[in-house]
Amino acid sequence: MTDTEIYIEQNPRDITMADGMRVLKLGTELISYEGYTTTWPYKFTGCTRGIDGTTVNSQPRGHIFGLLDVSEFGRQRSVYLDQNTSLQDEIAEKIADIYDAGFQFCYFDGSEGVNPPFWFNVSAAQWKVFKRLDPEPVFAEGAAKTHFTWHMLSGGNAFDVFRPEVLKEEIRNWPAEQASRMKADFSRVNFGWLGYFLPSDNTVGTQPDMLEYATSRAAAWDCPVSLSGNLNNLRAHPRTRDNLEVLRRWEEVRARNWLTEDQKRMLQELEQEHILLLNEQEEFELVPYDQIDNVANGSREVRAFIFERNNDLYVVYWHISGSGKLELPLSSGNVKLMEQLDREIPVHSDKADHITIPVSDRRYLVAKNIKRDELISAFKNARIIE
Repeated sequence: MTDTEIYIEQNPRDITMADGMRVLKLGTELISYEGYTTTWPYKFTGCTRGIDGTTVNSQPRGHIFGLLDVSEFGRQRSVYLDQNTSLQDEIAEKIADIYDAGFQFCYFDGSEGVNPPFWFNVSAAQWKVFKRLDPEPVFAEGAAKTHFTWHMLSGGNAFDVFRPEVLKEEIRNWPAEQASRMKADFSRVNFGWLGYFLPSDNTVGTQPDMLEYATSRAAAWDCPVSLSGNLNNLRAHPRTRDNLEVLRRWEEVRARNWLTEDQKRMLQELEQEHILLLNEQEEFELVPYDQIDNVANGSREVRAFIFERNNDLYVVYWHISGSGKLELPLSSGNVKLMEQLDREIPVHSDKADHITIPVSDRRYLVAKNIKRDELISAFKNARIIE
C-alpha cells in the first residue's frame, strides 16, 4: 500500500509527462506517476495510489495494464471514449435529446478527441451524433474535419488562438494551408479563432494589419473568421475602432461577393500583404502594401505600411496603444495628411525640412515627388514626441 514504484516489463519510453495526464489504470484503480526509467529495470516512479477516489486493488504479477487516455485538457481529468464500444452511441443519444429543444446548428468542439485511427474515428464519432439530430442542422462545424465528414460539416478545422507576434505566420502555416483541401471537400475552414489582445509590456496586442491579413486570406477562399475576445478588452484597447473597421469592411466584401476571382488568386499568395481601402468615393479598393520595419529607430509603438495608388506613395500608420506626435524629416510641401482618403487634415511644420503629424488612430500620409526609399527612410528616422 505504501509502494511508490511500479516495476514493469516494457520500456515506457515516450509515455506522456504532461501535467494532469500521467495516470495509469490498473483494474478499478487510477495511479498517478511522477516519472519513469527507460533502462532496466523499467519502472514508474513517484506513484500515488487510488487517485480521484478510485478503489485501491491488488493485481497478480504479469497483469497487463495501461495509460489512461486523458484528454489534452488533463486538469479536468476528462478521458477519451473508446470508439470501439457503445459509449459514443450513448453520448450521442444524450446530445440529440438536448438538440431536440429547438436548435438548428451544431458545433462539434473537441472532435479531435478520439482514439486512432483519426481519419476514421473523427468522422465516425461525428456521424453517430449527426444522424440522430432531427431536424438535420442547417449548418454544422467541427473543431476537426476529415474527408469523410464533408457531407455533414459546412466547415471545420479552426485553430486555437495565436499570439499577435506570430499570428500571420500561423495563418500561413495552418488555416491557409488547409483552405484548398477544404474547398475540394465542398466546405471551408474557419480562419480563427482570432484572439483579442491588449497591448502590454509582453505584446504589441491585436493590431489592424493582423486582422487585415487574417480576414483577407480567409476571403480569398470564401471562408469566415471568428473573433475570440471579451467586451472589457474591446473597450480597453485604444485601436478597437480601427480593428473593428477592418472586420466590418471585409465582412461587407464577403456579403456583397465583391472580390473577383483574380483578386482571390492574388490574396492566395501568402507573402504579399494587402489593405482594403475606402476611397474618395467611399468605394472599396484593394491594394498591396508592405510593412516599414523599425519605424522611429526601432520603436514598437508605431506601425506603418507603404503602398502606391494613383501614381502617389501612401503610408498608413498608427500608434499601437496610445497617442502622440511623430516628427519626420520631410518637407511639408511634398506631403498631405489624410484622416480618411476623402478627408485632409493640416500638417504642422516648424522647420523647412521636418513635419510633425499626430499619431494615434490609422491615418494616411500621401507623398508627392518623394522616392519610395526616401519615404521609408523618413519613417525609420522619425522621432516620437509623447
